[in-house]
Amino acid sequence: MDYAIALALAIVPSWLLVRYFHDRDLYPEPAGVIWGTFALGALTTIPVVIVALPMMQLLPHPESVIGTGFQFAFLYAAIPEEFFKLTVLLGYSLRRREFDEPMDGLVYGAVAAQGFAALENALYSFSVGPVMTIVRGFTAVPAHACMGIIMGYYVGRARFEPGHRGALIFQGFFLATLVHGLYDAPLLTINAIIDRFGDIPPEFETITG
Repeated sequence: MDYAIALALAIVPSWLLVRYFHDRDLYPEPAGVIWGTFALGALTTIPVVIVALPMMQLLPHPESVIGTGFQFAFLYAAIPEEFFKLTVLLGYSLRRREFDEPMDGLVYGAVAAQGFAALENALYSFSVGPVMTIVRGFTAVPAHACMGIIMGYYVGRARFEPGHRGALIFQGFFLATLVHGLYDAPLLTINAIIDRFGDIPPEFETITG
């Protein structure tokens, strides 16, 4: 597949979702901060890989396929991905003076998540072809947006409820991670079953977030 087409199919869904959330903000955030959050969200793929790949090699896998599916879903995907997205919100977006209302947390949370989803989908697109790239555009990409909204909601509250800041941030991280893990777990359990008892088509593994 032509690389330009692959990139377009991978990135356009995330771009459309960013535009959607930006346009529905009553007091739209500056484009520079939006795209800065998006870019940093995309860059979180690097530490996620650095953390997750060694764990996959070093940690023993459970004997049961269900345990393996949940281990991959939570330990190698949900926890590191949501943690590094949270670092973008706390280390960059939350520090902008433009973050001046709770709604901004939802917007920046969704945008950071879409940065990650766009690059992740782009990387997958070069190996799985246009069909699975489009499927991910309707599954994994909006799923990341939902997780980003959940976490962003609590980060937004934390900014304006300083007395509960730590608890709210942890709650947002926990809920986003829980939703992420539960989204990935069924598909990754199926992957583990097929991997153990038969060949698995490479593209089947790419639907998860």
